[in-house]
Amino acid sequence: MNLLSFVLIRLRRTALVLALASAGIMVCGTAWAGDVNIYTAVSSFSWKEFNDNGSRLLKESGTLYGIGGSYWWIPRGPVSLQAGAELFGGNVDYDGMTQSGIQSSTTVDYFGVKLKIEAGHVFGSADNVQIEPFGGLGFAAWLRTINDGTSANGAKAYGYRENWKTLHVRLGLRARLGVSTQVRLFAESGVKLPVYNENSVDLNSFGIGDVTLHPGRQASLFGELGLQFRHLKTSLFYDGMRFSRSDDEHAGGYIVYQPRSTADLIGLKLGYVF
Repeated sequence: MNLLSFVLIRLRRTALVLALASAGIMVCGTAWAGDVNIYTAVSSFSWKEFNDNGSRLLKESGTLYGIGGSYWWIPRGPVSLQAGAELFGGNVDYDGMTQSGIQSSTTVDYFGVKLKIEAGHVFGSADNVQIEPFGGLGFAAWLRTINDGTSANGAKAYGYRENWKTLHVRLGLRARLGVSTQVRLFAESGVKLPVYNENSVDLNSFGIGDVTLHPGRQASLFGELGLQFRHLKTSLFYDGMRFSRSDDEHAGGYIVYQPRSTADLIGLKLGYVF
């Protein structure tokens, strides 16, 4: 199964869950409380890789765009549930080097999906202050396509494609402040603890074949701060990812590994709450 098929299947399943949950709210009436948030996102993205002595091998930077939705509700008592999905992608600049160490530049295409499901415990009143510790699971999968480029000596630098997947535990804290009947401030922050990381690299154009790597698991942070006015919702957010060096893999007479890598997104969301 390719990544696009996987994404479409996951999104159909997520849409079905959200639809069933919406139906539950209409049936149960005031026994349920929650909201659906549909949003668009734009973010400044940076990806860096480092060799074993700590010097930087490459940097990718540019703008990524996203569209997504989340559903937060309280099915019973103070227990809250949240599910979310987002598609993201974009084209960013690449500043790095070839396998022989010659500086090169090109562009990189990103396309992927993020999914999450969380449970929390709500303290306080929606009309005043709410505090909500939460925990759950997150999943992200994306294609990273490094396009052909040009090295510093004018030679062609050949690109390749990577297929990334990461499953992680999400732990954090949310807060909501009702400023008035129409205005609410909200914030959340937390940590992501990876459970499984995989990078499947297509090196067939180099005569090596497909290589599956497992980057190391490192904790990373996320956070969001925003305002809701009636049905409109806007926020600033940060999302990070950290991967330590993978083990070596032997393929086609070469030693292949994923260097220590970092990703940082700082962006803006604009949404509508139903």
